[in-house]
Amino acid sequence: MSAKTKGPRILLVDIETSPNLADVWGIWQQNVALSQLRATTAVICFAAKWYDERQVYFYSDYHDGHAKMIKHAHRMLDEADIIVTYNGINFDIKHLQREFVLADLNPPS
Repeated sequence: MSAKTKGPRILLVDIETSPNLADVWGIWQQNVALSQLRATTAVICFAAKWYDERQVYFYSDYHDGHAKMIKHAHRMLDEADIIVTYNGINFDIKHLQREFVLADLNPPS
């Protein structure tokens, strides 16, 4: 816990993902079969900031490698009491949970 506050640790989080890549024949209202996928989406970068601190933490595939980036995201989410995101329930957290499973990490507490 930060020396600045005695309350809950609040983490602000944002992620970016790569697109799904697929072989498709049209551009409108396509149903894409799993066999058409060449590559599936993945988290490509993660940024976070503790609410009561100035420092912003940024990790990416490019700078840190995928495994290290995911481990940092997992550690920070595990330390947080409250997580603040924009569309986190429907996007960010779901993608991070998938990455944690793929990395053989338990769900953050």
